[in-house]
Amino acid sequence: LFALLLFTATDIDYDADFVYDYHTLRIGGLIFAGVVTFIGFIILTGNKFRNCGKHKVSVIKKCQA
Repeated sequence: LFALLLFTATDIDYDADFVYDYHTLRIGGLIFAGVVTFIGFIILTGNKFRNCGKHKVSVIKKCQA
């Protein structure tokens, strides 16, 4: 993947003050979005996988007035 990013930037004008590399920025953004989505999915479903089949018993205490 890193080699792909290096070979795609062949048309760079080194005399320019600043070069906008939108392709690398887009690829990096897509990778970042994919990783964040995957981590969010794991966090949201992690507790369900860990407690699969285990039911918590809730105890409700009654107040005597």
